[in-house]
Amino acid sequence: MRAVHHLRAAAVTATAVLTLFATGSTSQAGPQTAGAPSAAVAAPRATLKCSLRTGPGQRITFSPAVTSTPRKISARGSANLDNCTSPNGRQPRIRSGRITLKGSAHASCSRAKSLKGKATATWYSGPNRTGRVLGHSALRPAPHGTRGYTAADSFLNGTVTSGRMAHRSFSGTAVPTNNVRHCFSRGLGYIEGRGNLTVR
Repeated sequence: MRAVHHLRAAAVTATAVLTLFATGSTSQAGPQTAGAPSAAVAAPRATLKCSLRTGPGQRITFSPAVTSTPRKISARGSANLDNCTSPNGRQPRIRSGRITLKGSAHASCSRAKSLKGKATATWYSGPNRTGRVLGHSALRPAPHGTRGYTAADSFLNGTVTSGRMAHRSFSGTAVPTNNVRHCFSRGLGYIEGRGNLTVR
């Protein structure tokens, strides 16, 4: 049972760190506010929806590696945004993008806190980051998280602070695709992952 618990904890931490640094998170998740809109209310159509994935040669690297002992770690890396569409028609020219990021946290295999960082998205007119560069977006997380598919998804939400689609909110999910089971025994030096990102 302990091994199963450690595996689940490592997976949650890996997901949290990936999503936190992918959005430049600076705070821990908080409870959902009492005045939050009901799920029954229809949400407005998204401005942009993209799949998110670390591509060949891409990963989020940790220095030093995340281990069972809490300590300050730094992280940097990038992830690709593909298959971008604009359901409400406001960003029809964007087809792909790339997020670059760097940050730090006090983390172990079972939890992460005191997260700080920043991220920038670059947008392209063609698939697979081809065609014209259509602009950049600076991303900032919300001061309090929201509920999501996993606890870690609470951190994958925030606001575009400047650049293209400034002042719009973003949200998404991400899961690790590399083996994170050895975090407690050997440490975790990097994460690869996949998920999605939506700009409202």
